[in-house]
Amino acid sequence: MMAGDVAQAAAARLAAMNTALAQDANAFWLAEATSRLDWSRAPTRADESSFHRENFGVRWFADGELNLSVNCLDRHLATRADQTAIVFEGDEPGEGRRITYRELYEDVCRFANLLKAQGVVKGDRVTLYMPMIPEAAVAMLACARIGAIHSVVFGGFSPESLAGRIDDCGSKLLITADEGLRGGKYIPLKANADKALAHCPSIESVIVVRRSGRPVAMQEGRDVWWHEHRNAMPAECAPEPMNAEDPLFILYTSGSTGKPKGVMHTTGGYLFWVAWTFDLLFSATEKDLFWCTADVGWVTGHSYVVYGPLACGATTVMFDGVPNYPDH
Repeated sequence: MMAGDVAQAAAARLAAMNTALAQDANAFWLAEATSRLDWSRAPTRADESSFHRENFGVRWFADGELNLSVNCLDRHLATRADQTAIVFEGDEPGEGRRITYRELYEDVCRFANLLKAQGVVKGDRVTLYMPMIPEAAVAMLACARIGAIHSVVFGGFSPESLAGRIDDCGSKLLITADEGLRGGKYIPLKANADKALAHCPSIESVIVVRRSGRPVAMQEGRDVWWHEHRNAMPAECAPEPMNAEDPLFILYTSGSTGKPKGVMHTTGGYLFWVAWTFDLLFSATEKDLFWCTADVGWVTGHSYVVYGPLACGATTVMFDGVPNYPDH
């Protein structure tokens, strides 16, 4: 399609949506949600939000049941198991890799089983302090698979910032990497995490992903390497049924105007919104390569690096570096 044709088609589509919304908004949103997502129990109610002071609350699809990882992985296996799900480009040229939907599904199940082996259950909070590598997406999806609530902290934040966020949400487990690589420089993620954990009594276990391969301190009885346990974990893990209003993740505000505040996002409404907007705004198909430059430490990265593209069966790019390195 030419650009003009795409614009005309989008305009016609929006006009039809506006008409349907005006006629019956509840029916419109239910039809959109049930046609775009796989539900283990389909919702019968859409928006039940109230902005009245005495009864404030936001609720979407509250009687529905689903699992986010099923919508991002399992349902694609029958038709696109061998399609690339993630294209990874590292800080240094030549260290990229491609991960298919089948491979991503198996790694997510393995990681989910490792989380369970470390005692993580539905409702537990898990903090991620990671570089922009595929294992960050794997860990997020693994949490969603078993009903754990993830809290991703940007890998550029200090030990003090990490500690404050861990302590605030009471995380049980931390996922980090030995080091990050950015613009040719090493970022001491594990060392920063160790400093933070001196002030975080809620953390019982730490899963460490090997990124740089350089030696880091490991605390016996607390820290485990992902690569040492990966192949021992089963490549199947039953998904936890989640009510649409069950928490999916907590993401903290930047703290630039005060103490960072944890913002909770629920499963059904969030997943529907990112899948719906990804399709409407970008119209990416299985033949397209989609790159959102955001870090997964921010909500844009959650939405349009990981969950939106994968829910729609697209191929997403993860870039662990900076655009001006190397400079040739």
